[in-house]
Amino acid sequence: MKRQILLHVGSPKCGSTYLQQVMLKNRAALLDRGIHYPKPPGNHPGNAADLQDIDAARLTTLFEGQTHTVVLSHEDLYALPQHGKALADLAQREGISVQVIAFLRPFSEFMFGDYSQFMKQHFEPWLSARNPYDGLDFDAFTRRRAAMIKPATYLRGWARLFPEAPPVIASHRAIRATFEGLLGADTGIDWEVNRNLTNPSLRMEDCDAIAEAMRDPQVNPSEIRALLRAAFHRVTDSDAGKTQARIEMAEQAFAPQNAALLRGFGYDNRRA
Repeated sequence: MKRQILLHVGSPKCGSTYLQQVMLKNRAALLDRGIHYPKPPGNHPGNAADLQDIDAARLTTLFEGQTHTVVLSHEDLYALPQHGKALADLAQREGISVQVIAFLRPFSEFMFGDYSQFMKQHFEPWLSARNPYDGLDFDAFTRRRAAMIKPATYLRGWARLFPEAPPVIASHRAIRATFEGLLGADTGIDWEVNRNLTNPSLRMEDCDAIAEAMRDPQVNPSEIRALLRAAFHRVTDSDAGKTQARIEMAEQAFAPQNAALLRGFGYDNRRA
């Protein structure tokens, strides 16, 4: 059987942590079937953050034993196709096929997750400066992100590196179907993962409330930290912050990106 690498590159906030946790949970069973998900070196469940440093010795190690398929995954690779150059050169030399995989979601949904992720990642600096989202409201934050994110450009970069097969682009809701199609539905993968392990997004209304409290000098930092802790316990509750106006604004802001994806890859990422 020809050796292959399934290279999942993201996008962030599109089920990456879920997929990685599934691979980790089933790692031993998959290895028995010749499918290797290398153990991540740190606490992050993704195992390809250092892909740019891969060399021939490490590639050989990945395919030790009866391994015929290696699964590599990290969402930070999405905008960094240049980090795949070393793998592209080695794979071509060794006759290993590489299939790039990307999962997307409508940008209005993505922005809700992105808004949450920024709050979680930048909470302490923002609290210290009392300046959440660098002073931007959700609309301005979304327009700034739309000016920065270029999915079709990223995917073209990955496609150029691995021209043997076009990138597989699918909805974040099709992670299971996509990987069962690539690995086989008979692999016996257990797709159930504890939600707490999948980096669930905070509700928009909680992010808004935390941001408002940060901007108010009368609110004690300990109270704001308590708001954040409480928000983690409400991620499955209904969310009044996901308004139709915000959805429509985000879809409009990302219309050029959607057009580029449709034109370049035939993939329609617009909200249904």
